[in-house]
Amino acid sequence: MVEKARIMVVEDEAVISLEIQERLTKMGHSICGTAASGEEAVAIATAKRPDLILMDVQLRGDQDGVDTAQQIRDQIEIPVIYLTAFADDRTVERARLTEPFGYLIKPFSEKELYAAIETALYKHSMEAKLRESERRYAATVRCIADCVIVTDTEMNITLMNPAAQGVTGWGQAEAVGKKVDEVFKIVDEKELTPVESPLVETIRRRVVTNLATPVLLITKNGEKIPVEDSAAPMIDDRGELTGAVLVFRDITERRNAEAAIKTAFDSLEERVQEQTAELRTSFEKLGRAMEGTIQALATMVEARDRYTAGHQVRVADLACSIARQMGVIESRLPIIRIAGLIHDVGKVCVPTEILNKPAPLSQIEFEIVKQHPKAAFDVLEKIEFPWPVAEIVLQHHERYDGSGYPSGLRGDQIFLEARILGVADVVEAMSSHRPYRAALGIERGLEEIIKGRGTQYDPDVVDACVRVFREEGFKFKEVQVST
Repeated sequence: MVEKARIMVVEDEAVISLEIQERLTKMGHSICGTAASGEEAVAIATAKRPDLILMDVQLRGDQDGVDTAQQIRDQIEIPVIYLTAFADDRTVERARLTEPFGYLIKPFSEKELYAAIETALYKHSMEAKLRESERRYAATVRCIADCVIVTDTEMNITLMNPAAQGVTGWGQAEAVGKKVDEVFKIVDEKELTPVESPLVETIRRRVVTNLATPVLLITKNGEKIPVEDSAAPMIDDRGELTGAVLVFRDITERRNAEAAIKTAFDSLEERVQEQTAELRTSFEKLGRAMEGTIQALATMVEARDRYTAGHQVRVADLACSIARQMGVIESRLPIIRIAGLIHDVGKVCVPTEILNKPAPLSQIEFEIVKQHPKAAFDVLEKIEFPWPVAEIVLQHHERYDGSGYPSGLRGDQIFLEARILGVADVVEAMSSHRPYRAALGIERGLEEIIKGRGTQYDPDVVDACVRVFREEGFKFKEVQVST
């Protein structure tokens, strides 16, 4: 059934105009105006803004229908269908340049008119939705704190957000159309030799690609800035590659933070060495300092995300209870607790507006969030824990069947501690409030892991978690978080 619309008829022959109006009325459309000359048509169209214009090519006066349609199109977006008894090549070419939504040769049947109107209205509606989607997409990219560059399949830049413009020194207008390597020039941090952009591998293999070595970005004015980046393919609904997204960030501040952490730990180590005579006391001080550092890292994450305040503490508590239920030896429990307390530290690299977004994330936003285990690993691997804490945190979103991220590990390739954290993380997250939904409750969390038992989640871990709640009566404690 054709969409009912307000249609304007521009026809210089009164009899034909009346006939067209009768046909339109019979179809259920309304006539919002008629005109016989181009000047009159422009005035009525701009005043009444019809849904569709049926435009005769031959009109009264000096301005024909093609010129009139172009003049209207320059002011407002209204679909036009041309009506004419002439179909010479010159007229068709002039009409084509105005991007009409249809072309009917007189005389035409009611069926042809019906089909042309239905097609034009549908096409115009779809184009309007596409333009709105593109506007929302561009607005989202502009608001993201990380640097974002979007390219086509030939790696020509189509979009840069303000953050990317600020870091690279290139403006949007001058960068669009250039090859990405002209704007995003990176070199090896130590050797200063050129490094291939991760976009090359992403477009070649249609996979998410991360740089494996530290690099420096050479800005437009020649400044060298340490960055980390990743690239993701853009795939349409038909499975076709349409381009790629490069996300990167200036990690100068993070490097400074890492240096500060290293300095703090170096200082701590010196103090321990100076007090070897009081080994036990020194060991206790080290333990307290490490716990303080861990708590500081945990607090830093939760201070940026008010909706997950206490999340890491609750996950750590549940993970330790699951481990005890499984019979894990006591000496491994501190590993699980520490990893649980800082498993989301990588979210310091995720923009706050994404963490607290009160709606489902877009594909680009979710790809940014998925970087947080790797970001955490990059920070934690530099801290000399006596256990593989960095690797466990890196793997806490891996899944038993290989469907997780960032590396797609499966089964025993994943640390047992990471498998335990993954289950505890899911149950706590579903039982707690999030910006995009209310808390779902413990039972919903248990139903989720039971459904994924043996596929996404280690069956032994799932069984132990269920027993912890249903047999031992485990309850999450209220956690006081500084504001």
